[in-house]
Amino acid sequence: MEKWVLITGATRGIGKAIALEFALNGYNIFLNYHTNKEKALSLQKEITDKYPVLVKCLKFDVASSEEVKEAMQDIPKLDVLVNNAGIARDNDYFNKSKKEFMQVLETNLGGTFLVTKYAVPKMDEGVIINIASNAGIDDYCEYSLDYDASKAGVINLTHNFAQALAPKIRVNAVAPGWIKTDMTASLEPNFKKEIIDKCLVKRMGNPEEVAKVVYFLASEEASYINDTIVRIDGGLKK
Repeated sequence: MEKWVLITGATRGIGKAIALEFALNGYNIFLNYHTNKEKALSLQKEITDKYPVLVKCLKFDVASSEEVKEAMQDIPKLDVLVNNAGIARDNDYFNKSKKEFMQVLETNLGGTFLVTKYAVPKMDEGVIINIASNAGIDDYCEYSLDYDASKAGVINLTHNFAQALAPKIRVNAVAPGWIKTDMTASLEPNFKKEIIDKCLVKRMGNPEEVAKVVYFLASEEASYINDTIVRIDGGLKK
């Protein structure tokens, strides 16, 4: 039986790694992107050149109710939803505007809510995995307080949706720590060293390590895991 997964923010970093992992395991994929069509088409080609699966690109802003609702009309059925799309606007909180603060919440938290709301009617049964962060649990930073707040909200949404959608749809989240992506590439070297020193495995994580946990949570092997937050941070200690 064909299975379909929708991955938001799928063109780079963790989202791209998740798409490749699901393709490896035979899933057909809806790749969501917002602005970078070129990257979406490139990933589509990369996947279909490697794996015998179908890949469809869907352009929509997860923070827009109208765009999400319209995009869902192109999806006949879903087995798995991965809410991965997210942004960060790190700067000194004294200089952070309300607009910047709300933009992060609207994308990271509001987007998770909207996509779930409109995707659930496409799922008779299935799995939802939200990409949260350990920044929403205990790894706080005042420069990213909007990001931290958004990810704490994603964790709360995960618990609420798990309760609301049981027993037919399982809802879990992963909480990555410091992962090598575009978002972390520009970290100041001394700060990066501090992160690594506090991590028990003494390195940053790779997107593929997150992707494998996400796929596991979507699989039958995880059929008794629900309403759970899985940390993927190498044992980061404050």
